Amino acid sequence: MGLLRRRDAELGILPVAGRDDLVLVAEQAVEEMVSGLAMMTAEYVDEGQIDDDVARALSMGFPLVTQREAPTQEALVVAQSVARFGFMARVAEWEMLPAARRPVGWMLAGLRGAVKSSVAEELKEDRDGQESFYAALGEVTAFFVGREPLDVPYDADEGFLLMWTIPGVGGDARALLRAKTLPMALERVGQSSNGNTGPIEGSVVEDLERVWKYGFALRSFEEFFRGDR
Repeated sequence: MGLLRRRDAELGILPVAGRDDLVLVAEQAVEEMVSGLAMMTAEYVDEGQIDDDVARALSMGFPLVTQREAPTQEALVVAQSVARFGFMARVAEWEMLPAARRPVGWMLAGLRGAVKSSVAEELKEDRDGQESFYAALGEVTAFFVGREPLDVPYDADEGFLLMWTIPGVGGDARALLRAKTLPMALERVGQSSNGNTGPIEGSVVEDLERVWKYGFALRSFEEFFRGDR
């Protein structure tokens, strides 16, 4: 399990060959950290205030990521709950781990540049000037989430490897955090994720896992623009 900054891993760490930004942390330590993040995520969902523009962007996670036309209102409600948990999982990570607030590294610089230029292009193409920043950010986030597999190994050859490049915990730990918080999100709207079929007709669990990742990435990409607006 990887943490992206050595200074934050005082738990019996091992280096990762060829990667100065990653360390291996004992499984028990990761479990404890993820459990703490899951509890904080649920608290932030209960207590956190989300602007209307952000809420609309989160509600569009399911149709944007799955490319499904005219989703039902039920689908949108479920998807917004899932995306909100992903969004607040990043907030919890940001607050809990100093490593999550250290925007360094060439891979992150490349991702930041690509996201910022893509959002600028999206807004430029809006000739009527009616598209909000968060609507454009949602479109761009969905593109980046959809262009790679749900879970990517840290040593994959291609792509931005979102969950390994965004600073904080590594992709494996984030997958565990998603597994812990996705059932919480579904319980909030009276759904369950038993079996291989998701709670939205015609969907599978991976659709909702991708929506969670969309929410997480939306908040992470938002951080790239702090001080710009």
